Amino acid sequence: MVRLLDDDELARHPDPAAVLQSWLDSPATGDILSRSEIYRAVVKSRHRTPEHLLQIPAHEILSPSQPEVALKILLDRCGRSTDRWAALAAAMTFEYDEEKITFGDVLDSLGSAPASTQNSHW
Repeated sequence: MVRLLDDDELARHPDPAAVLQSWLDSPATGDILSRSEIYRAVVKSRHRTPEHLLQIPAHEILSPSQPEVALKILLDRCGRSTDRWAALAAAMTFEYDEEKITFGDVLDSLGSAPASTQNSHW
């Protein structure tokens, strides 16, 4: 059973990132916690890593409730490349099974190298 911790509780753990990963790896949670609640907790955590975000369904990262997370990553990835912004628009217009298309899948569809020359840690 998954028990969500706040960031202060996670900070007391020897490896907060591993705890977040265990949440993402957990099987379906049933009635107690929804997958969306787990995803939102990971996205909001200051202990999240870029690798965590890549595993989360795209609709959870691109939701209106987390615009600052997606915006920073997309600006880093697309930069001034109109081709990458067009690819993002195309990726966002098709119908998909929300649980199967991860944010990492969306970013991979934009090309392999970030458009920005800086190396950021989201």
